[in-house]
Amino acid sequence: MKKRRVLLLGGSGYLGAQIYDCLRQDGENEVLATCFSAGQANHLIRLDVTDEPSFVQLLQEFSPDVVIWALMSSMDEQVMIKSGISTLLAHLREESKVIYISSDGIFGQGTGAFAEEDEVVPLDERNPLAPYSRAKQMGEELVQKRHGNHVIARIGPIYGCNSAGKWDKRVASMQTELVAGREITRSGNLYKTFVHVEDLGLSICELAAGAFTGTLHLGPSAKESYYSFFRKLAAALGLNVNLIKENRLSEEEARERGVPLDTSLDTRMASRLLHTRFRQA
Repeated sequence: MKKRRVLLLGGSGYLGAQIYDCLRQDGENEVLATCFSAGQANHLIRLDVTDEPSFVQLLQEFSPDVVIWALMSSMDEQVMIKSGISTLLAHLREESKVIYISSDGIFGQGTGAFAEEDEVVPLDERNPLAPYSRAKQMGEELVQKRHGNHVIARIGPIYGCNSAGKWDKRVASMQTELVAGREITRSGNLYKTFVHVEDLGLSICELAAGAFTGTLHLGPSAKESYYSFFRKLAAALGLNVNLIKENRLSEEEARERGVPLDTSLDTRMASRLLHTRFRQA
């Protein structure tokens, strides 16, 4: 039986490495994963998606049935998405599926429990993540308008130890500080839908193999503040939760800084459609 050819863009990243391992465990997949820099894992193909000739050549030679966009730029997200997505959609077969991993950062008003059909309002310009938010929204719009067979998977902050033994930066920093006996402060009224990297990897692999198309919010059903989330993780890791202190961001300060207080996601559709179960922190 012919295998499903899956092109994973960003296979060296924290999430990408998890998705890669999950795809490889499914014997129905033939997986080609990319990285940006030389010297990364030797099973990956080096590719800069803004290098159009190289990207087109890869697409033509591999002719993927599914393309997963798990990329993040450390330099210019907007340039990477505008160039890379445009090249991808111009040279991908119509019947191939695109899975574009997006972000809760596209919801800039911060009223919380956002459903898939809710209006997208990018982050305020005063927020340092505003360029990233605009880039993610642009990617969504390009995929939606130009390629019918797509999944836009929106997610909140990712956490946990991935299959390569790497922790997310937030939890890794917390562990360093608490092990050293230093206090940390986290917000008690800044809410997110935190999603474990293993669960997210499984759900992306399930979407690659499934028939669903459209927009889907991935993650557990309940939101957490940064304060409650870190206390739960610290307790689970056997660390001193009393070193985690709470602060709160006033509505006035949040407006001045362009920070939405609640960008949690309504994930009920995913819970109905997917076999993957998302753990609560």
